Amino acid sequence: MAQKINFKELNKELESILEDFQKEQIDIEEMVAKYSRGQQIIKELKDYLKLAQNKITKLKT
Repeated sequence: MAQKINFKELNKELESILEDFQKEQIDIEEMVAKYSRGQQIIKELKDYLKLAQNKITKLKT
């Protein structure tokens, strides 16, 4: 069974990653890992929003 996406928690995690990138003392390995995780979160959030948009469209018709 697919894991339910918690939009609010994923958004909060993404904000935390962005804050980490603004710090000057982040090493390259950590930066690459956080960038990769950020990309994954963005994809999950986009998929979630697309699904929500499709549901709303169906309700309108």
